[in-house]
Amino acid sequence: MLNTFLAYVPIECAFQVQRAKNGYVQLAFGFIWLLFFPNIPYLVTDIVHADLLGLYNNLTGMSLETIRGWGLILILFLVIFAYIYWGFMEFFALMAVAKAKLHVSQWVIGAVVPIICWLSSMAMYAGRFAPRLHSVHFFTNPMYVLEVIFAHWTMKKFEFICLFFLLHVGIIGVLWITNGRQQERKNEAK
Repeated sequence: MLNTFLAYVPIECAFQVQRAKNGYVQLAFGFIWLLFFPNIPYLVTDIVHADLLGLYNNLTGMSLETIRGWGLILILFLVIFAYIYWGFMEFFALMAVAKAKLHVSQWVIGAVVPIICWLSSMAMYAGRFAPRLHSVHFFTNPMYVLEVIFAHWTMKKFEFICLFFLLHVGIIGVLWITNGRQQERKNEAK
């Protein structure tokens, strides 16, 4: 439940950036969006908790018929799917706002997106693996957060961050293809 709320924060911030008329207000919501954005793809890592539902018997190789367990896993999937779609579509919308407001080229946006995705992947790692940072730590102990995220590197950390980065790229790729096809259909209908 908490992870769902934390994933909603950047979505709401993205809406507020688009609504706000004052540049400072937009900047403040944009900064909060950047801090909380990793909570959206982080939801994918919550799949690890599905094992607690005991839906599969490793000895028999059979799925267990438990309505409650399967209902919970379907709810988890739907929440993750909805937040991923909604959150990354707002990411696209924010990039469009930044491009228009800051008068930057598509090349600049194309360079910023992977940087944000890499930073998000680093935060996902810090939230899932020891010492398991939480979003609130950015406000209670920001120097410690920066140290954990940027200073403590191992090959395993790098591998997981690359894996999480591929998750971001995959999501963006699927949504980009989907949006491109929708745009083609709109153009054909005209």
